[in-house]
Amino acid sequence: MNLSVIQQIKNQKIVPLFYNESFEVSENIIKALYKVGIRAIEYTNRGSQALENFTRLKEISAVEFPELLLGIGTVKNTKELDDYADVKADFIITPVISEELVKKASERNILLIPGCFTPSDVNVAFQNGLTMVKIFPADALGKNYIKSIRPVFPGMNFMPTGGVHADAEDINEWFKGGAAAVGLGSSLIQADFSAEQLTEKVKDLLEQLNQN
Repeated sequence: MNLSVIQQIKNQKIVPLFYNESFEVSENIIKALYKVGIRAIEYTNRGSQALENFTRLKEISAVEFPELLLGIGTVKNTKELDDYADVKADFIITPVISEELVKKASERNILLIPGCFTPSDVNVAFQNGLTMVKIFPADALGKNYIKSIRPVFPGMNFMPTGGVHADAEDINEWFKGGAAAVGLGSSLIQADFSAEQLTEKVKDLLEQLNQN
């Protein structure tokens, strides 16, 4: 399962990530993304309604979004990881890495994509057999960072997140630098976008990315 999640992320090239206090808005955003073929989404643990909204989204996914891999992001400790593993998150994305988080994810048999900033961070993931890490915050490190460290960690997939722009030219520069996929937050999912505008924006972006 873990390998299939990573493969879906790589095939998709982008991982949309967002949080909204409103369950209805959250559901509509996922509907808009799902409509244009997005099958891996990160809901972020960034507000008081996060766990409740995520739980409800997972409950309706089997019927409304049957092929969706719905993960949770901004998980910072083992208590949060347990909470979201309990409600069947398909993967866990963190802004940080620790041996505790890696061990807990292994115990719960759930894919962990940890946030890494330094080569030492990446090495913790690498030595524990993880095969994808989030480079965060990516804009603080730049597009050549992954190219520089990738040879040291064969088989590792890198997903820059934080400051990546939702346009094909910028994303392709990250790919040229060695990224396997990118995480896209507010540059893709803006608060004042309608569902129709989001659908059109993602559709156009995917078409441009798939031309390469």
